[in-house]
Amino acid sequence: MDEPLLTALRRIAAEIDGPTSAVYAAARAAYLTRNLDGEIAVLIGDSRSAVDSGFAVVRSGPDEAQGRWLLSFSGGGVQIDIEVEEEPAGLRLIGQFTGTADGECWLDSAGGRRLLDVDELGRFLVRDVPHGPVRLRCTSSDGAPVTTARVTI
Repeated sequence: MDEPLLTALRRIAAEIDGPTSAVYAAARAAYLTRNLDGEIAVLIGDSRSAVDSGFAVVRSGPDEAQGRWLLSFSGGGVQIDIEVEEEPAGLRLIGQFTGTADGECWLDSAGGRRLLDVDELGRFLVRDVPHGPVRLRCTSSDGAPVTTARVTI
């Protein structure tokens, strides 16, 4: 068959009778539920939250000028604690995984997916993370995939 003709016909069909917004929404929903066997680690503490942050009060309130805050996630037998700090080139994340198997842990952010360098105690450090939504992925000690809920930093 004539490949240039088929390419032109595909382009015309996509312009004239392309997918509807309902099709895009269904495709997005299918993509977001692709890992139903995985566990979700939910946000259980945010030191920026003035009410019920999940952290013991050390100061009278969060220090916004300091540019530093704590996040804590739990789920699927995994605990993830992170300190987020502003730096000139972006954000720095210092954290620790507890209850994970030895293996790969990932950070998904606006800057893309990064493999984390996690030491034998579960600690990690990541620099130059852009502001925006992030989530972490790891494997629990039981072998189940665990993903944190997305949080905007």
